[in-house]
Amino acid sequence: MRVRFPRFRQRKKKEVVEVKRPELERKPEKEFPRISTGEQRKYIGKHVAIMDGKIVTAARSAGQVLARVEKKHPKKKIILKYVVNDKLLLKCKCLER
Repeated sequence: MRVRFPRFRQRKKKEVVEVKRPELERKPEKEFPRISTGEQRKYIGKHVAIMDGKIVTAARSAGQVLARVEKKHPKKKIILKYVVNDKLLLKCKCLER
């Protein structure tokens, strides 16, 4: 015995309307301060707080760094950055771009 499935009516094709996407304003990219190779070796695997181009404090977690910096310099502009160990990064084709 064959099982019959109900047939659905075909919808009428509607006109295709092209919609222009609004152009987004491009914001200038932020320039992050550079860390020297000596400092990178010293702070590998740590979060670092940078103020006025200098490293102010470092710790294993970003929360600790933020708490320390807020105590010492409450109203200054601070940049948090994680110092990565390049030797531990896996090389894959996606990183070669």
